[in-house]
Amino acid sequence: MANKENELACASNLQEKIVHSNNSSSSQTEGPSSKYSGFFTEVSKDHETMSQVLFSRNLRLSVALTFWRKRRTSELIAYLVRFLFISRMQDLGVVVDCLPVLMNSLQEEKPCISVGCCVDLLPLIKSLLKSQYEEYVLVGLNWLQAVIKRWWSQLSTNTDDLEDENIQVLKWQLIDLWKQEKKLIQVPGYTGNIAKDVDAYLLQLH
Repeated sequence: MANKENELACASNLQEKIVHSNNSSSSQTEGPSSKYSGFFTEVSKDHETMSQVLFSRNLRLSVALTFWRKRRTSELIAYLVRFLFISRMQDLGVVVDCLPVLMNSLQEEKPCISVGCCVDLLPLIKSLLKSQYEEYVLVGLNWLQAVIKRWWSQLSTNTDDLEDENIQVLKWQLIDLWKQEKKLIQVPGYTGNIAKDVDAYLLQLH
């Protein structure tokens, strides 16, 4: 799941607390109940926080699923942009969970994913590419790659000959976005390979 980084962080935090608690107990003579009461109080707080995070994410995914089942793709994208970006909630995990589904429709050239939808999603893609989590970066790169390949015949046309204004907007926003994120080609492994593929396409648009 997209929230596995949060789960790993909590697990790491829990392990540190256990080690700290064990080290502290070796130099103290309190009974077992008082010795671990502080530790379990902190763990309970962590569980409560995680429960709130997962409940909130599940709620947003349920809303997104409702839009998708009703084939209201434009409203789904508007929801992601409005509530997760403009409102500064920015739960990118929800975006990471939704994008692969949207990408499948894009690759199958279904009409529900328009050029305008791709333009609207670019601010969220930019946030993914700046994430500290490689999984998020990879999802963003995969989306960029899919968008470029889907609209390549139009994007590679001379700008003066383009009739669709959205294609022009998409083209220049992709170029501007990649100027800031081109450094991703230096990332080793599969993520860097996808970045290099995106870079090879966009270099042809200059």
